[in-house]
Amino acid sequence: MKLLKTFSCTCALLVSQAAFADVTVQIPDNIDLYIANGEKPELSGGFFSSNKTLTLPNGENQIAFRHNVYFDKSNDRVSIEGDTIIATFTAQDKELTFSLPRFRNEREAQAQIKDLDWALVDSSDQAIEVKQDKLMKDGMQIGRDYQREVEDYNRAGGIAAIAAGAAAVLPATLPEPVPAQLPETSASSATAEEMLHFWYDKADAETKARFKAHINQ
Repeated sequence: MKLLKTFSCTCALLVSQAAFADVTVQIPDNIDLYIANGEKPELSGGFFSSNKTLTLPNGENQIAFRHNVYFDKSNDRVSIEGDTIIATFTAQDKELTFSLPRFRNEREAQAQIKDLDWALVDSSDQAIEVKQDKLMKDGMQIGRDYQREVEDYNRAGGIAAIAAGAAAVLPATLPEPVPAQLPETSASSATAEEMLHFWYDKADAETKARFKAHINQ
């Protein structure tokens, strides 16, 4: 009886959690990501990893970034910098990656990087719809306050602007799951245990931690 009750609550918790899945964006090392939804982004991934991961909520999101490319020239490393791009997109339960051009040489990069041909593509290699613009600033580019610039851009209503506070945000707490009503005679304890293991293995780390806390009460 206790096992069936735990199984019912776990299934409801996992289904509830699935409704609030995230959007992830792989950030390569030649992308400088400055802003995500009005804030300095927090990226996951090892210090020496060539890709970092940005996790965003489902819905509308906004990022500001710059693409840089590097070439070895004699004993030096030459950096070619693009303009800062501000982009808005809407996604649901997607794993996204940057699709970026491959420049054959320094001359080609200098000629094309200012009008960057890029996209965000999903796991099926399909580009999602993106509204984009350039986040321009006259004069020296060192020490830019990107958070303030994005706020000003949104207030001005640019092509890729979003309304203040409009970017998708996950609720601070998940709604209380409604336990599923399973007839006690519908499955044996062994079957319930198998299903419990099945759903537990499909859960993410955060859900597993909540489940462990629940059964230890």
